[in-house]
Amino acid sequence: MEKNFTNTQFKWTFESISDNIPTIMLGTIVLTYGVNAYLTAIFLPINFWIAITASAILQLGRFAVVFMDFLNPTKGRSPYPPKIALGATVIALIEVFFGLMEKYSGAEFITMFFFVGTIVCFGYLLEINFVNKGVEAYGLEEPKVIKRRKRRVAAKKVTEDAPKESKGYVTSFQTITL
Repeated sequence: MEKNFTNTQFKWTFESISDNIPTIMLGTIVLTYGVNAYLTAIFLPINFWIAITASAILQLGRFAVVFMDFLNPTKGRSPYPPKIALGATVIALIEVFFGLMEKYSGAEFITMFFFVGTIVCFGYLLEINFVNKGVEAYGLEEPKVIKRRKRRVAAKKVTEDAPKESKGYVTSFQTITL
């Protein structure tokens, strides 16, 4: 689609941004995975290095499952990656909830939960949007065919010559004689 730019510098900037958005989004998704792994590791009651390793492996597994459709783009789209990403997000929110509950209380807890929860949810939304756009770019999603039933309408044969039957009640302006 051709844009009618009057300023060439703006055109170059716009095209540069458009060309780099997929890379920026993927980088941001990986960064949110890292932040999610780090936050999970902080709140786990085990050695930090073991926790960060386990959390990183879980996030890499999530990445692999969510982006599985792009591994073999000749086949159709699997319905599971978005569901798995949603499940991982809910589990991450629950982990953060209980981890923060142990360290904070009252308004601090609520503030921290919303802050960290926003990071986790933002990563999920980026992830799902990126995957949907990737599926669209690869052409993996087939257009859904909506089948509609054809209505069969029986045509009534109406003859102009046949008089209409009176049902015994007054229709329009008829004269009633007693």
